[in-house]
Amino acid sequence: MAFTVRRATRLPRSAAWAAVTDLPEHTRHVPLTDVHVPDGGLVLGAEVSAVTRLGPLAGADRMLVTALEPGHRLRLVKTGWFLRGWADITVSDAGEGSQVVWVEEIWLPGLRRLTRPLGDRLGPVLFGRVVEGLVAAAERARPGVAP
Repeated sequence: MAFTVRRATRLPRSAAWAAVTDLPEHTRHVPLTDVHVPDGGLVLGAEVSAVTRLGPLAGADRMLVTALEPGHRLRLVKTGWFLRGWADITVSDAGEGSQVVWVEEIWLPGLRRLTRPLGDRLGPVLFGRVVEGLVAAAERARPGVAP
């Protein structure tokens, strides 16, 4: 089972999309983690990495862009040795603004049955903060758009 994070905003879809797909900006909302996108940007087949460091310990979450509909949908599949799973991020028009929907499954390789339920519980907390932080910052940057 996957977890889902939803965030409605008065931002137009293009602005909400730009906010949630600015993956390096996710670094501000995920403690101890740096997100790197290749020079070519988010294109089909690009490999994104999120490196989490705690002192001398580090783990890389490698993700492959497997679906991309610019302005609407991004799918990342986790391919690293440390984390597995996928994330599907969509932004749709909704009333006078848009809605962000982030659906994800995350688990440790070889321990999917044991660790996926943990990911389902912790994921909405972590990624809810990410989505909220990214969208709220974009709202503050646009005069006349209230949350």
